[in-house]
Amino acid sequence: MLKTLRNAILFFGMLLLGAVVTTAQDAPQDAPVLTPFTDDVFGVQGRMPEGWTRVQAGIYARGSGARDIVLLAIQSAPLSSDALMTALLPQFALTTAPESTGFLSSTALDWQLYHFPVTQAGITVEVDLALAEQVGTTYLVLLQSNEAEREALADSVFFPVVGSIQPTAEDTSALPYEVEEVTFSSGAVTLAGTLTLPPGGGPHPAVVLLTGSGGQDRDEQVAGFRVFRVIADDLTRRGIAVLRFDDRGIGASTGDWASADLNAFADDARAAIGYLGSREEIDDEQIGVLGHSIGGALAAILGADPASGAAFLISMAGPGVAGRETLLEQNRVILAQQGASQAQIDSQIAFLRDAMPLIEARDWDAYKQLAHDTLIEQWGLLSEEQRAEVGVSSAEEFAETVGANGFTTVSSEEFVSLLSYDPAPDWEKTTVPVLALFGEFDLQVSPGSHAPALEAAFEAGGNPDAAVVIIAGANHLFQHTETGAIEEYSQLPPEFTADFLPTIAGWILERVTVAIP
Repeated sequence: MLKTLRNAILFFGMLLLGAVVTTAQDAPQDAPVLTPFTDDVFGVQGRMPEGWTRVQAGIYARGSGARDIVLLAIQSAPLSSDALMTALLPQFALTTAPESTGFLSSTALDWQLYHFPVTQAGITVEVDLALAEQVGTTYLVLLQSNEAEREALADSVFFPVVGSIQPTAEDTSALPYEVEEVTFSSGAVTLAGTLTLPPGGGPHPAVVLLTGSGGQDRDEQVAGFRVFRVIADDLTRRGIAVLRFDDRGIGASTGDWASADLNAFADDARAAIGYLGSREEIDDEQIGVLGHSIGGALAAILGADPASGAAFLISMAGPGVAGRETLLEQNRVILAQQGASQAQIDSQIAFLRDAMPLIEARDWDAYKQLAHDTLIEQWGLLSEEQRAEVGVSSAEEFAETVGANGFTTVSSEEFVSLLSYDPAPDWEKTTVPVLALFGEFDLQVSPGSHAPALEAAFEAGGNPDAAVVIIAGANHLFQHTETGAIEEYSQLPPEFTADFLPTIAGWILERVTVAIP
């Protein structure tokens, strides 16, 4: 379903923004004072309105109540401007990109400007949008306002903020280790990443980090949380080198993410291991892999390949059962957690069972028709309150908007290949040490079904050094949570539970030899 801006989230690095649905508006207010700010999450600095409240990562509200719809978003995404615009369109109930209204060049960035109204459920909001692309990253400024205030806010907030925004360079001077920007080849693709090296000449043990689903940058930024940057920092401080890299077609890496399947991403992981093995500072017999979510599935593929070069593997919320089963369980659990009725859950599960063979066959015409018909049916199952939250006013509009958004996900080769992939046989073949971690409240990869499946695979394969650990109070990102709800990702602090990093580091350090500086 569409999210309102006030409830927007950054999910696996993809910006999701939609129109606010509200019933009232405040009277126009005086022009705000702009004050300097820096956002390390999105790597930007500039000016923003003084007193506006951060409601989620990179999103700021002028007022605290539902009456005031004025919001400002200042974010970045590891995508081209065209790709980001394409991702945004369904959230605005648009099928084509709006015409540009002009350009704004600042000292740091060249911005393309847009202005368009968005009407949903009979409510119209004005959207001013600016996009600027630089080295594989697109910077975004978005102002949502009402018609009465739009012109004044554009002059006093939007244009001054856009002109002030500039990327921030990460300050690594105070870090107790070396940070190096690197590139390496995977076939015809050039992958770009960051290698962090402990003090001394080594040779150091090392870990390659593999991202989860969707196009991800090297930091695996999810909902404002730079998951891999935090892991890399902790492990490097403990004497373990870490390589993290942008997915193909994301950030500074070449290639096309959407056309790559699990095997292609596994080849990229092998290339990363090979690159580390070529570095004199790295011990090529002590290179391991940590994969998050689908990255955990890639770890299983590497584990079954004795020639991969991986000396140990960590699956961080990785699946233990086939993709089809995972998708069905995710939908049941998440819909139930969100308060869906049994009829709504049954409708979604029936749709998925019919859709999965069409997806695997890449019969997109049949899939789109099935999705359209199902969404028309599901509109009839929504309560009036749920329809208001969705932000569309008819079954047809609901089908077109939600269907377009969903198709972008299911049509990627990563998604298609994941459906038919069962990691259990690969884990049975794995003989190197394995640590499989799950969050107690993970709704996306539930420990209730995936942990026993991995334990059974390790036992069947006779791996003498394989462990499954469930981190108490953790969600899919291993943040501390009470519910595990996906909507919480952007609302929780961008940090791990207290047990997570020590568990990973302690396990690795028991199996490697750290070089003494």
